[in-house]
Amino acid sequence: MIPRLARLAALSAAACGALSCKKPADAPADAGATAVADDAAAAAPATAAEAPVLAATEPPSDKPLLGVTAFVATVYKEPRDTSKKLGYLRVGSRVARSAEPAGTAGCPGGWYEIEPRGFLCVGEDATLDLDDPILKAAGPGPNLRTALPYRYGFVRAVLPLYLRVPTAEEQRKSEFKLDEHLAWFEENKATVQRVVLGANDVALDGRGVPLPGKQLGELGLGKNSLELGEGALFGGEGENDPIPFWLEGGKRLIRNISDFKVPDYAVFADRARRFTGLSFIGSFPTGPESLNRRFAITTDLRLAPTTKVKPDTGSPWHGVELNDQLTLPLAFVRARNARDVQIQGDKATPGKELPFREIISLSGRMRRIEGVKYYRTKDQRYVSQLDVGLAVAPSAWPAVAEKGEKWIEVSIQHQTLVLWEGKRPVYATLVSTGQAGMGDPKTTTATVRGVFRMRNKHITATMDSNESSSVGGRADTTADAPSSSRGAKPDKGGPSKERSAKKPGAAAKPDADAKVPRKGDGEYGVTRRRGEGTYALKDVPYIQYFASGYALHAAYWHDVFGTPRSHGCINLSPIDAHRVFMWTEPQVPRGWHAINTGEEMGEGTTIIIHE
Repeated sequence: MIPRLARLAALSAAACGALSCKKPADAPADAGATAVADDAAAAAPATAAEAPVLAATEPPSDKPLLGVTAFVATVYKEPRDTSKKLGYLRVGSRVARSAEPAGTAGCPGGWYEIEPRGFLCVGEDATLDLDDPILKAAGPGPNLRTALPYRYGFVRAVLPLYLRVPTAEEQRKSEFKLDEHLAWFEENKATVQRVVLGANDVALDGRGVPLPGKQLGELGLGKNSLELGEGALFGGEGENDPIPFWLEGGKRLIRNISDFKVPDYAVFADRARRFTGLSFIGSFPTGPESLNRRFAITTDLRLAPTTKVKPDTGSPWHGVELNDQLTLPLAFVRARNARDVQIQGDKATPGKELPFREIISLSGRMRRIEGVKYYRTKDQRYVSQLDVGLAVAPSAWPAVAEKGEKWIEVSIQHQTLVLWEGKRPVYATLVSTGQAGMGDPKTTTATVRGVFRMRNKHITATMDSNESSSVGGRADTTADAPSSSRGAKPDKGGPSKERSAKKPGAAAKPDADAKVPRKGDGEYGVTRRRGEGTYALKDVPYIQYFASGYALHAAYWHDVFGTPRSHGCINLSPIDAHRVFMWTEPQVPRGWHAINTGEEMGEGTTIIIHE
């Protein structure tokens, strides 16, 4: 039989005391050709899974509203900032509020109750004035109907993040050898700014499920990435969007809301290092007075010169919805140049080449020849265990399945993830778990194993190239067993770092002067380094922490799903991360950016991670 949950039984038993879980039994073994999963225990074929329609972003029109004017504003359980944090909202969000404040303790502007629960302080973080220019500047917020909630790009050369539209002279003072760079860019623009079809070019239904029968890039009336101009690829409406009202006349008419604080007269706040991933909500071209450069607007309302940023579209890879016609057991082809196998007696002969990432329905039988397992397909072929990742039903069910609840299953050996509703599988895909495979998570980059519940959910948050984030807490390094206790609550200051260890694309090499700040490179002569050998990945989408330092999240910087890649977190393609985020409980309320699960907001969905 195909080993399934074999070691999960021990993990579940160890975690049962803390998590009130029930261990699944090992699947039975058989000689010769063996069953993938016990037919009597196999789940009923899934039909289209019922899932909530993506939450609308528009607030109700019949209630008084407040707007968020800080980059993030914390929601508290009670009208005081020493009470429990329920989550946070992002700049530009508008939410329904109570007509009158519940009090003013520590908040002269008043604590207003918001929907669906909790309190926000009106003052530095929020306002009752819906005409506040910061609200208008921030725009509509993340697009939850797409796999990537913002437009993204990667920094190809160190750049300043400007606070206002800089003049030609200011740019030359801020950017080394700028004229040489602009000449190179003009000559190579068509090549270096070229994009491919990506995550947002896959047509999705209202639940975030890829629509069957649609080809990549087939979006109906919508334009795909190859049809968009540079302006839209950097978040704009078109190629010639005007300079925003809050940047007219070379001034900045709103305050700096980024976490890099500078004097009011500053031209820029911080620099973005090479390999940094940036997210954008708009872009616009300028004239000769600003060297005719385009500037993209970041989510914290700074400006990045796009000549130094390559637009990125993320991976279009995604898993598959399971139904009566397509259900478990399945195999995903993970190896390039893999071939199917014909077996006669005790001899395995390679056959036809298998398309990379093809999804193959299995019969549930297996042969072992010379120590290698071969799984039989429904069309009477075999595939090698060396070439595929499996998604199969367990032979015995964990308690959460017996209760009919939603749960997520992740296999480290097979690099697969399955969404379950009770005993019914509804979605399956490939993931990338920790590089160290089945190593010790305390000392290596392996993904922690056990039974957990989601602790908090973030539409986006910033991580560093080591998968570190201030919203996720540190990775567990004690000998304590996995626990479902709450923690890793978002800071009031907002997201900023995930755990420790991942990179987009090729490995980043630390700058030669990383340990010694140099003049002219940073905040008025002093570079602010956020970690040697690391760089930021802004607005990593659809993050769900299940333990300190460990999360499910989209990876918009790579496309090796099915291969261990991360430094402990579970990487999903943007489409799959979006699908999982919208499916898990509890839902992030309309207008919110993140929540902490628990008594107030609802218990998080269970995730079981095993070999």
